[in-house]
Amino acid sequence: MKKIFVFIGFTFAILGCNKEESVQPNPIPSLVSNATVMYRGLDCGNSYLIKFNANVTGVPQNFTDNVFYEINLPNQYKVNGLPLNVIFRQPTNDELMNCSLQGLTYPQIFIETATE
Repeated sequence: MKKIFVFIGFTFAILGCNKEESVQPNPIPSLVSNATVMYRGLDCGNSYLIKFNANVTGVPQNFTDNVFYEINLPNQYKVNGLPLNVIFRQPTNDELMNCSLQGLTYPQIFIETATE
Protein backbone atom coordinates (compact mmCIF):
# COMPACT_ATOMS: atom_id res chain seq x y z
CA MET A 1 0.00 0.00 0.00
CA LYS A 2 2.87 2.34 0.85
CA LYS A 3 4.33 1.80 -2.64
CA ILE A 4 1.07 2.97 -4.22
CA PHE A 5 1.12 6.21 -2.23
CA VAL A 6 4.77 6.78 -3.12
CA PHE A 7 4.01 6.15 -6.82
CA ILE A 8 1.02 8.53 -6.76
CA GLY A 9 3.02 11.20 -4.97
CA PHE A 10 5.91 10.83 -7.39
CA THR A 11 3.52 11.05 -10.36
CA PHE A 12 1.94 14.24 -9.04
CA ALA A 13 5.35 15.74 -8.35
CA ILE A 14 6.55 15.12 -11.90
CA LEU A 15 3.35 16.15 -13.64
CA GLY A 16 2.80 19.08 -11.29
CA CYS A 17 6.14 20.64 -12.16
CA ASN A 18 4.88 22.45 -15.19
CA LYS A 19 7.35 24.86 -16.70
CA GLU A 20 5.78 27.72 -18.57
CA GLU A 21 6.92 26.66 -22.00
CA SER A 22 5.71 28.40 -25.07
CA VAL A 23 4.58 25.71 -27.46
CA GLN A 24 3.47 27.15 -30.74
CA PRO A 25 0.55 25.65 -32.62
CA ASN A 26 1.23 23.33 -35.50
CA PRO A 27 1.86 26.05 -38.13
CA ILE A 28 0.91 24.31 -41.38
CA PRO A 29 -1.88 21.77 -41.48
CA SER A 30 -0.89 18.70 -43.45
CA LEU A 31 -3.06 16.27 -45.35
CA VAL A 32 -2.05 13.30 -43.22
CA SER A 33 -3.24 12.56 -39.72
CA ASN A 34 -0.98 13.52 -36.87
CA ALA A 35 -3.08 12.06 -34.05
CA THR A 36 -5.59 9.32 -33.28
CA VAL A 37 -8.61 9.62 -31.01
CA MET A 38 -8.31 6.77 -28.52
CA TYR A 39 -11.34 6.67 -26.22
CA ARG A 40 -13.19 8.68 -23.59
CA GLY A 41 -11.02 9.15 -20.54
CA LEU A 42 -11.99 8.07 -17.05
CA ASP A 43 -11.81 11.25 -15.08
CA CYS A 44 -12.13 14.44 -17.16
CA GLY A 45 -15.83 14.59 -17.98
CA ASN A 46 -16.51 13.96 -21.67
CA SER A 47 -12.93 14.55 -22.72
CA TYR A 48 -11.30 11.97 -24.96
CA LEU A 49 -7.71 10.83 -24.99
CA ILE A 50 -5.78 11.46 -28.17
CA LYS A 51 -2.39 10.07 -29.11
CA PHE A 52 -0.04 12.08 -31.29
CA ASN A 53 2.19 10.31 -33.79
CA ALA A 54 5.82 10.02 -32.75
CA ASN A 55 7.05 12.34 -35.53
CA VAL A 56 4.74 15.29 -34.73
CA THR A 57 6.60 18.48 -33.87
CA GLY A 58 5.46 20.89 -31.19
CA VAL A 59 4.03 18.26 -28.83
CA PRO A 60 4.78 19.32 -25.24
CA GLN A 61 7.20 17.18 -23.29
CA ASN A 62 5.29 14.38 -21.61
CA PHE A 63 5.73 11.02 -19.90
CA THR A 64 2.54 9.51 -21.34
CA ASP A 65 3.74 8.29 -24.75
CA ASN A 66 2.22 11.37 -26.49
CA VAL A 67 -1.26 10.70 -25.06
CA PHE A 68 -3.22 13.76 -23.93
CA TYR A 69 -6.68 14.71 -22.74
CA GLU A 70 -8.18 16.89 -25.44
CA ILE A 71 -9.78 20.23 -24.75
CA ASN A 72 -12.09 21.64 -27.45
CA LEU A 73 -12.29 18.63 -29.79
CA PRO A 74 -15.59 18.93 -31.73
CA ASN A 75 -18.11 16.20 -30.83
CA GLN A 76 -18.20 14.76 -34.36
CA TYR A 77 -14.55 13.72 -33.94
CA LYS A 78 -15.00 11.96 -30.59
CA VAL A 79 -14.89 8.52 -32.19
CA ASN A 80 -12.66 5.71 -30.89
CA GLY A 81 -9.77 5.01 -33.26
CA LEU A 82 -10.43 7.99 -35.57
CA PRO A 83 -7.25 9.35 -37.23
CA LEU A 84 -7.22 13.16 -37.30
CA ASN A 85 -5.08 16.07 -38.29
CA VAL A 86 -5.19 18.61 -35.48
CA ILE A 87 -3.71 22.01 -34.87
CA PHE A 88 -3.01 22.28 -31.17
CA ARG A 89 -1.40 24.31 -28.42
CA GLN A 90 -0.90 24.13 -24.69
CA PRO A 91 -4.00 25.24 -22.79
CA THR A 92 -4.00 28.41 -20.74
CA ASN A 93 -4.62 28.13 -17.00
CA ASP A 94 -8.24 29.22 -17.57
CA GLU A 95 -8.78 26.42 -20.11
CA LEU A 96 -7.43 23.55 -18.01
CA MET A 97 -10.02 21.00 -16.92
CA ASN A 98 -10.45 19.91 -13.33
CA CYS A 99 -10.14 16.15 -13.39
CA SER A 100 -11.04 13.73 -10.61
CA LEU A 101 -7.73 11.83 -10.73
CA GLN A 102 -9.53 8.47 -10.79
CA GLY A 103 -7.37 7.09 -13.57
CA LEU A 104 -3.89 7.68 -14.89
CA THR A 105 -3.16 11.40 -15.05
CA TYR A 106 -2.59 12.60 -18.62
CA PRO A 107 -1.53 16.11 -19.62
CA GLN A 108 -4.05 18.26 -21.48
CA ILE A 109 -3.81 19.80 -24.94
CA PHE A 110 -6.04 22.45 -26.52
CA ILE A 111 -7.31 21.58 -30.01
CA GLU A 112 -7.63 24.64 -32.22
CA THR A 113 -8.84 22.80 -35.34
CA ALA A 114 -9.43 19.20 -36.33
CA THR A 115 -10.00 17.56 -39.71
CA GLU A 116 -10.32 13.97 -40.90
